[in-house]
Amino acid sequence: MNRSQPSATGLGPAGVVLATLFFLSGFSALIYQTAWHRLLGLFSGADSISAALVVGAFLLGLGLGSLLASGLADRLTRRRALYAFAACELAIAAYALASPALMHDLLFGQLIAYARSRLAVFALAFLAVLWPTLLMGLTLPLLSRALVKDPARAAGQIGAIYTLNTLGAGMGALIAGWVLNGQFGYAVTIQIGAALNAVVGLGGLIAARSLPEETAAAPPKGFGADANAWRWCVLVFVSGFTAIALQIAWYRVIGVVTQSNAYGFALVLGLFLIGDAAGLAIGAAVAKRVNDALRLFLLLQAAALAVAVGSILAFHWLYEPLGLVRLFHEGDPDRPSAAMIAGAIGVAAALVLPASVLIGFTFPLSQKAVQDDAARIGGRVGMIQLFNIAGNSAGSLVTGLVLLDWLGTAGTLGLLALAGVGFALATTGSPRSWALAAVGAALAVMLPDNRALWAKLHAAQPDEKVWTEEDKSGVAVLRRSPAGHANLYIGGHTQSCVPYCVIHQFLGSLGALLHPAPREVLVIGVGSGGTPFAAGINPATERVATVEIVRPVLEVMRAFAASPEGASVRAAFGDARYDWTVDDGRRRLFLAERRYDIIQADAILPRTSLSGLLYSREFFEQMRRTLKPGGMVVQWSPTARTEATFRDVFPYVTRIDTALVGSEAPLAVDRAALLARLATPAAQAYLRAAGLDPEELAAMYRRVEIAVLPRPSGPAAADTINTDLFPRDEYYLNRRRP
Repeated sequence: MNRSQPSATGLGPAGVVLATLFFLSGFSALIYQTAWHRLLGLFSGADSISAALVVGAFLLGLGLGSLLASGLADRLTRRRALYAFAACELAIAAYALASPALMHDLLFGQLIAYARSRLAVFALAFLAVLWPTLLMGLTLPLLSRALVKDPARAAGQIGAIYTLNTLGAGMGALIAGWVLNGQFGYAVTIQIGAALNAVVGLGGLIAARSLPEETAAAPPKGFGADANAWRWCVLVFVSGFTAIALQIAWYRVIGVVTQSNAYGFALVLGLFLIGDAAGLAIGAAVAKRVNDALRLFLLLQAAALAVAVGSILAFHWLYEPLGLVRLFHEGDPDRPSAAMIAGAIGVAAALVLPASVLIGFTFPLSQKAVQDDAARIGGRVGMIQLFNIAGNSAGSLVTGLVLLDWLGTAGTLGLLALAGVGFALATTGSPRSWALAAVGAALAVMLPDNRALWAKLHAAQPDEKVWTEEDKSGVAVLRRSPAGHANLYIGGHTQSCVPYCVIHQFLGSLGALLHPAPREVLVIGVGSGGTPFAAGINPATERVATVEIVRPVLEVMRAFAASPEGASVRAAFGDARYDWTVDDGRRRLFLAERRYDIIQADAILPRTSLSGLLYSREFFEQMRRTLKPGGMVVQWSPTARTEATFRDVFPYVTRIDTALVGSEAPLAVDRAALLARLATPAAQAYLRAAGLDPEELAAMYRRVEIAVLPRPSGPAAADTINTDLFPRDEYYLNRRRP
């Protein structure tokens, strides 16, 4: 290609190079989002409200950057706009290098007390990400100002730039979530992102020197808003709202099917962005041939919502016929087969990609509609981006904090189907729009209710009784077979059982039988109540504080306790010593105003998303600091890395079967004494009140192996432990367990 000829995108060779650099900018942005969300979650908490506040803070920063760009971009010459773009990228890189110390060491390490206030959480999270997100919000308008000269070609050119940036973001989400975070940890992953931003910034500086110097005419103030421009701002706001609402619904459905592992969020987000980029590319290529951008925009939005809701409905119908029950519920999630991994990716792609392509198509249409003045190109890109981000933020907060609470996933999908009807009817009423409206209305009627949806996706059989609850914090399902055995599912994975499994009885009772007078006990994670119930077996215990992050778990268990089948659960939920609290257990521990005789985390599967927060060295250190003199920590040990991390913190550790007991002084474990305490009339009566056979638990105590572990001779090797910045066990696909 001759250097003077424009490329197929209409950007010219230099523009193609810069757009390619913008691909790397998008890649690094999603690297940061996946890592910063986790680091800020340490300070704010991992519960749904805190997560929504962090996302809202991130989006607010992007929106402010877009707002600033709408007034700034067109006041610069093309050359200066490119210099400003490069400076933004270099400044983002500089901040990224400092971000682990700021978010982990300062916010979490020094300012954790402020996490008691939701307002303070939002304010400090916003301040923590304001600088980089504001700069990110500036970059597209600045680059558009630098590269786009002709309003008639603006839709295609801006669409091409944004396509590469969005494709980079999608690839960044997938590679960071599936490779980098699990292979290198968050700190190194952030450093990789910073290196990419530095490359982009330096490339922008070099490219800016090749642009001719211009004399900038003073552009009109603002972005030249008229009725048409404001109408499109409203439309992209609504589009941004529904796009995020769909992402939340997709993540909840796919997360349940894939059993809430660390890879699900990156998979859904990455696929959405890749589909969005494909739609952007198509829209950029055909936008100049579109005569009625508004009509096509509305029809595409209606079609996207119909396709998204229809694909989830079809998935619900075909879950059993396609053999997905067998694939996802009968395999070993800890060591998934290639078929399980491929199946998860295939299901996510089938649900997410078609609708996201249609959504991406609409962005170039908005640019075609509003770009009619060469002096306002950057400003109008900024305003459209601002309203789209504002819609994203509103969609995240309203869907995540309100709609899932009020309507559940099925009800939210029904509302989105009706929104598609609204988009269709907003056109002039052609046969195509009437057909889309009819499809949306039919989908809203045919969708199953929440109970039917979650029962099917949890492989419930027709002869089983099912209790389901859902809110913003998650989904809990209890399946009870005709034989009387029940399994509790949290986020799709089996957590515990009723009658209480012996392993949960053992884990809960161990500290209570070892400690001579365990007056105050803290149990993080409730499950079906087996571990907390057994933790109260010692008559000396005056208070058992329990913390559960998923509110529907408590709601399901209370509903089950009130049923004729729930006698075994009523013993725990009817005990006045128990304090059942919904909160982030780790935040509760860090903000604790009292100390405990026994602290214990329930048997939480280490492959579960966010479980690394409860298996890290820093968490164990806080457990140790929150003990009373003579207290002990009881920890389930599912992996050798858990044991190595635990031993790196506690000076004295005793392994009893799959449990670790950490203490400040040597602990004498006498099997005969444990069995004697278990055989007391009070302990026997306590277990029988829940319909349990004391002999089953006694048999386990008789056969467990007891080993006093020697104190490590030095600090553990870095690759043998879990930390906040590198939760190795959570990213189980990236390594074999030691």
